Amino acid sequence: MTSNYQDEDIQAAWNDVFSKDKYRIMISCIADNFPQKKSVRVDYADINMVSVDFAMFVLEEPDRCIEIARKTAMSLVPSISRPGETINVRIYNLPRDAKVDIRNLRADHLRKLVAVEGLARKVTTVRPRMTYALFRCARCGSEIWVEQPGMLLKEPMMCNNPEGGCNKQSTRFNLDEKASVYKDTQKIEIQESPEGLRGGAQPERITGYVEDDIAGEVTAGNRITLNGILRSAEKTERDKTTVFEIYLDVISVEFEQHEYDEITITDEDERKILEMSRDPMLYENIVRSISPSIYGLDAVKKAIALQLFGGCHKEMDDGTVMRGDMHILLIGDPGVAKSQLLRYMSALAPRGIYASGKSASAAGLTAAAVRDDFGDGRWTLEAGALVLADKGLACIDELDKMTDQDRSSLHEAMESQRISVAKAGITATLQCRCSMLAAANPKYGRFEEESSIADQIELPPALMSRFDLIFVLTDKPDKKKDTAITEHILNAHQRGQVRMMHEGDVVPGIDPKKVLDMTDSIRPVYEQEMLRKYVAYSKRITPIMTDDAKRIIESSFLRIRSMGNGGNSVPITARQLEAFVRLSEASAKMRLSTTVTDMDANRAVDLVEDYLRRIAGNDEGGFDIDKIATGISSKDRNKIDVVRSIFREFGIDGLNSDELMQHGASQGLEDSDVTRALKQLSDAGEIYKSPAGIYKLA
Repeated sequence: MTSNYQDEDIQAAWNDVFSKDKYRIMISCIADNFPQKKSVRVDYADINMVSVDFAMFVLEEPDRCIEIARKTAMSLVPSISRPGETINVRIYNLPRDAKVDIRNLRADHLRKLVAVEGLARKVTTVRPRMTYALFRCARCGSEIWVEQPGMLLKEPMMCNNPEGGCNKQSTRFNLDEKASVYKDTQKIEIQESPEGLRGGAQPERITGYVEDDIAGEVTAGNRITLNGILRSAEKTERDKTTVFEIYLDVISVEFEQHEYDEITITDEDERKILEMSRDPMLYENIVRSISPSIYGLDAVKKAIALQLFGGCHKEMDDGTVMRGDMHILLIGDPGVAKSQLLRYMSALAPRGIYASGKSASAAGLTAAAVRDDFGDGRWTLEAGALVLADKGLACIDELDKMTDQDRSSLHEAMESQRISVAKAGITATLQCRCSMLAAANPKYGRFEEESSIADQIELPPALMSRFDLIFVLTDKPDKKKDTAITEHILNAHQRGQVRMMHEGDVVPGIDPKKVLDMTDSIRPVYEQEMLRKYVAYSKRITPIMTDDAKRIIESSFLRIRSMGNGGNSVPITARQLEAFVRLSEASAKMRLSTTVTDMDANRAVDLVEDYLRRIAGNDEGGFDIDKIATGISSKDRNKIDVVRSIFREFGIDGLNSDELMQHGASQGLEDSDVTRALKQLSDAGEIYKSPAGIYKLA
């Protein structure tokens, strides 16, 4: 490190930087538009081109270098004369070795220029901070300007007027608030990005103070890089302490333009990606690369592979936005590896957030209103898990364990992909354009053979209908399947044990190479990093539907709609039609194709029809989506109507259960049908049961 720069050397180096055409234009633009424009944005690479040693010195001594840079820039703009008015020099694009993770900030970094990446968790409103205060002497009226570097107002020690005769005596000063100079100030709290954390580590946070013309640009949930000087502040405790808090004095803010920007795709990578896309076995290989340590679940993995690529986000002429993200729900018996799959996907997706329903509140998922300790203790918003997963994948486990109130916050997030917050006097809308992969257990802990699947899912119908695909995973003893699963799990453990062996270790009776070859099917076909790059590359493509694909989707949708036996039941709704489109778009993007072909449409139709058959299939071989959409199938609704008519005809004074069963039997209803109808009418508040056991109309 070079540290023998004198002020003249620093000024000469800045003159060299500012002599470049782009900075000359920038400074002349500031001269014409001051104070609307007052910042010179300097690319660190340009400083590096002038002198590598000086560029290193700027990182080591930023306060001194930036102060001289300001004066140099000011000398080129002669029209600024008022105290406190200054041109800001904002350095951005810091080198890799100046980028520090929040958890790795140490005492060595104090007063150095560092870049910190993360998610804006909490952002306060912009407030004015007095930077230069104008005081007037109460005795002689002379003006005294006092610089205000900290948060507490500093008054002058004595009057500076030599003729006033009051400079030796203690005197009173009046603050001229109107003539003083203010700067906009904003406090930002950022936390580490979730994709950088492994092993369940708690994300660390740091506070940054943003001033002047860059205040107010950041909102909660943004991915940003803060470039600034790390400073320390004594903890505000009653007793003096030697332990200091750290904060970032922010010089510039860089916004992440796109969720896949952190994934750099080189020319070599692009060549490999295009080669992968031409592989006829591409779809199968991608499916085999998703959590290969979990046996089977092929249909689920196929759907999740398509979810990773996603459909296309569209904006219509009237401003209506159509979502391209898909939502998938896995409902299954305990021990079918749902949670393992969710954790794997949250690590694989470029922006994955994992949350467990039991420990997640509505505020934790959407946004929390928290008291702000900056200034007057107002309320500010703190972004929750779904906002942090914006343009990524939100994996929510134990969806059925969430309270109804918390679960209701997901409705708007899933359909319109934003979260409206009205809390503590704050009304705001936050973006959460993410796909959702959720898992839940059946109502009774395990699926029961006798009851229909729809009756055993303890989720509100309004939420269920928002999922594009719902998979039911049952765990029934089956000798052939159990043998395959057992073998797969044991092979996975054996492969893991061999992989942990040190090089050169010899274990009698074990041939490591043979074990690895035998268990090669557990190895993903594509490396995780390569798959992420492939997904990132595919996001550049917006495929267009061909007439063939349109025809296939249309005929499938209309064929299922026509099963609605004369309008008594609704086999499928427009929500499933949109699922067809999203799945077929994702299939085309997976092949890096610019058109959605008949093959993509057939793949989408197969997946949706398979899911409908399992969840909404009825005894006649058709579909009844009302099982999911309203929680009551059309058949059950007809039975409820029969019980209602029995009450109207015979139950003016009430009926006991035996009488109801008798009337029901005469109308062709089973006892279980009557019991179920009574429960549903009671839940809806249409009937009530008296202490004597008599059912009456409410």
